[in-house]
Amino acid sequence: MRSSFSVAVALLLAVLIAAARPPRPTPAPTKTPAPAPGGLNSPGEALLQQDEAALTGRTYSYDPAGRRDPFRSLLVRPEDRARGDRPLGVPGMSIDDIAIYGIWKTRSGYIAQVRATDNKSYLIRAGDLLYDGEVTRVGPNEVVFRQNINDPQSVKPFREVTKQLNVTPKP
Repeated sequence: MRSSFSVAVALLLAVLIAAARPPRPTPAPTKTPAPAPGGLNSPGEALLQQDEAALTGRTYSYDPAGRRDPFRSLLVRPEDRARGDRPLGVPGMSIDDIAIYGIWKTRSGYIAQVRATDNKSYLIRAGDLLYDGEVTRVGPNEVVFRQNINDPQSVKPFREVTKQLNVTPKP
């Protein structure tokens, strides 16, 4: 009995408080400004004006200058260059596809004879660019490559690959 009486009193107090509040004033209607004489008539003109402002340099534009896009996920791999057409000859060879078949000493330094996947022999020297890197050094028994890697977790964007002439397994 007591609980029903206290619930009834609470409801009565809530009704009295709601009735005692003054009514909210209705907001005054706001006047819309009149369009300027040279004003915009459509949203398309507003976009054109924004584009013109960006082209004239009045607004900010971002120049990545070779840096990666900070808003793209590092977990999604970019399109692989291997899907496209590779150039012919030495610029189209991958470091992993090369086998060293000979090294000659000339007046200008060492030259390496390599065989690619097309089963043709090519001559390479230090400084030659390959599809995924470059030749760093040609020595009397080895060729050192700098292979470009695209791994966001690695500290360096390249790795050193050394290929030996006459590789014999160590016992």
